Amino acid sequence: MENKNHKVYPSKVGWGLLAIVLLGFGVGIYHTIDQGLWVDLAIQTGILLLVVLLFNSISYEVNEKNLVVKVFFWFRKVIPIDSITGMVETNTLISSPAASLDRLEILYGKYKSVVISPKDKMGFIEHLKSLSPSIVVKMKKRKD
Repeated sequence: MENKNHKVYPSKVGWGLLAIVLLGFGVGIYHTIDQGLWVDLAIQTGILLLVVLLFNSISYEVNEKNLVVKVFFWFRKVIPIDSITGMVETNTLISSPAASLDRLEILYGKYKSVVISPKDKMGFIEHLKSLSPSIVVKMKKRKD
């Protein structure tokens, strides 16, 4: 029996953030090739592949009781849904498990937060609100 309250939301991968990363690596790789440093090239290429895999491994799992933020297999943050007090739309640049600058800051506990970027942001918000209607959501004003 499938649980309708359980869903995994992949992270949105923002082209702007990805372009910055690729440009940075591209400049380094160009200079490495230009100087013929083949071992350095292999290392830089390996790191670039890990970064791309990292971007594509981020997900946010919602079940009846918890929001679980996952990155690869080594990072897993469990946030009880009943501890979430708010969600704020943001474009902050702080380090976070978010592969896009189109982000949501999840406020929970007394003074804790995590910044994420679900691909289906509105579906994610509606899902969490259905599980905990007391969550306050603050979205940026849209220009029409």
